[in-house]
Amino acid sequence: MDNKTGEKISVISIIYDVEEYLPKALESMTEQSYKDLEIILVVGIGKKETKDLEICEAYAAKDDRIKIVATEARGTGDARNKGLDAATGDYIAFIDGDDWAEKDMMERLYVNLKEHDAMISVCGKFSEYDDRSEPDPAAPVRVMDPASSFEMIMRGTGFFFHCWDKLFEASVFEGLRFPDDRYLEDRYVIDKAIAKAGRIVYDTAPLYHYRVRGNSLSRVRDMAEYNTDADTQFCEFALGYAPGLKDLAASFLLYDHLTCIQNYLLYFKGQETDTARMQDKYKEHMEYLRVVGKDIKHNPEIGRSLKIKRYLALYAPQVLKILTKRHVRQIENDKKFQ
Repeated sequence: MDNKTGEKISVISIIYDVEEYLPKALESMTEQSYKDLEIILVVGIGKKETKDLEICEAYAAKDDRIKIVATEARGTGDARNKGLDAATGDYIAFIDGDDWAEKDMMERLYVNLKEHDAMISVCGKFSEYDDRSEPDPAAPVRVMDPASSFEMIMRGTGFFFHCWDKLFEASVFEGLRFPDDRYLEDRYVIDKAIAKAGRIVYDTAPLYHYRVRGNSLSRVRDMAEYNTDADTQFCEFALGYAPGLKDLAASFLLYDHLTCIQNYLLYFKGQETDTARMQDKYKEHMEYLRVVGKDIKHNPEIGRSLKIKRYLALYAPQVLKILTKRHVRQIENDKKFQ
């Protein structure tokens, strides 16, 4: 691309303790076919000594498009905000320091955005596991409004809350900032960005490589609670914009609450970790199951499997625990033979 557009893309990269993956990420940014870039590297400085900053400085010495923002590591939300504060481009993109992008990612996102008169352009991804790479399923390019985007997110049939598979018109972030006091920071922002944009173009061509890194068991347990908190706020916002998604939102949240209940039965109930806080959270999840039950017969979005899990959680939790254990064991066995 000759890049005689006069329009600059600010690529923000959040970097903390990723020195093993960083060179590949940086090369994927500096070698983009769209050349009019501002590459903002937000490098977290923490208690752990890493070579992240040293590596970034070496690349900055060779490419004057690179701007380094070295800052105390205070979480991903704070780092993304510092990147936004430093950005001067007409468009904003994100490539995380442990991932990488195809060389034409920015170009294709930009072209799609312009051709379809959108304010957000979305691409597909490769999920990168240790032993394999899985591309998103192919589908025709779609131009979407906020309601159809929210529906896609709830159904899990396309793009999700992530910010790294999207190119945003910079004006979308005016007055929008990522929360700096919680996990899953993008879930609290992307819905509002979509609503503000009004028009979104989605091309499933996989252009971003998302590295799937293993989480500790304790992190996985906690993540179910973080998911539910974030998804609850998302659904409240989405229903204010698209009330017709009420049944789907109930099913979406039912899955989240059931996951938290299953985690509680497996890892907390009767254990040393079974604190008063966890018991209170368990009661909250059970109450949601009861509330949903009032309309469950009239909700076509809640399928048979969720109905059975809900029934077991309410009336036969020990059976649900046994079935969940078997399911977890099967997943672990499948991983061993992959």
